[in-house]
Amino acid sequence: MSRQQEQKGFFKTLFSKWWAWALVPVACIALILTALIISIVLTPESVEEVTSQKLEVQEKLDKSEAKLKKVELSLEQTKSSLKEAQAKLADSQAKLKKAESASNDKKEATKKESKTLENKLAKSESNLKETKGDLKETEVKLNSANAKVTELTKQLKEANDQVAKAKDEVKTANAKAEEAKAETEKALAQAKETPAPAKEEPVKEEPKKETPSSGSFRNPILDLNPSNVASTIKSNAEQRWKDDYQMQDYEVQQQTSAYNQLKNVAVDSEVKQTQMENALSRWGYDFEMVQYEYNEQMNAYNN
Repeated sequence: MSRQQEQKGFFKTLFSKWWAWALVPVACIALILTALIISIVLTPESVEEVTSQKLEVQEKLDKSEAKLKKVELSLEQTKSSLKEAQAKLADSQAKLKKAESASNDKKEATKKESKTLENKLAKSESNLKETKGDLKETEVKLNSANAKVTELTKQLKEANDQVAKAKDEVKTANAKAEEAKAETEKALAQAKETPAPAKEEPVKEEPKKETPSSGSFRNPILDLNPSNVASTIKSNAEQRWKDDYQMQDYEVQQQTSAYNQLKNVAVDSEVKQTQMENALSRWGYDFEMVQYEYNEQMNAYNN
């Protein structure tokens, strides 16, 4: 038997007794007496406390209702924000799908571009191989050019040595000219100091060197045939700078410029004519050296 059935059986036996019914009014009287005692025991102060407690409870209840309203409002806001978030999520999903499709398109385009780049890379590699071949040829040409430059440097050094020797020779000649001039001045001084015989007084031949007429002097450069000068300058440049057309052209320009400047020199004295003839006979058709020697001699003479 279960416990509930036992309790039911107990109550049935209890209410079946006569004295159990007699206890009912006794219990009611006891309840009434208890209520009276409680009403007597409860003072007005306790009633006020109960009232205040009731008010506090009511305030707390009102606050709870206000909080409940706030919570419901925030819940509504949360629901609306949730709806917005769901809408944004749907929009983001749509954008994501578009981005995925665009990414797929880009992937396909990238594949095509990669193939194009591979083709270009293959072409670049072939061009690189050709460039390497050209580079080797250029290196060979550069080496030959360096060899030519070395040869030209040697030739330039030799030319500089020759110029230095020529300068030394010119300086030596200038020194000798100075010595001769000094000796001439000494001789003239001695001649002035020594009384000349009476028969030789009218002899005056030395001033002829100083004051001749300008028409009796001529620039020997003008006696040269211009066409012969041009051909000789060109042939000399070709012999000196074989297969180097740039240096040949430079040599021709320099020699021609020197020749034209020498043609314009005003030879109005025997000294100028003599120095021009000496330089021309010494250096021939090397007009740069002719010009250099003539200028040096005249500078030394004028000083």
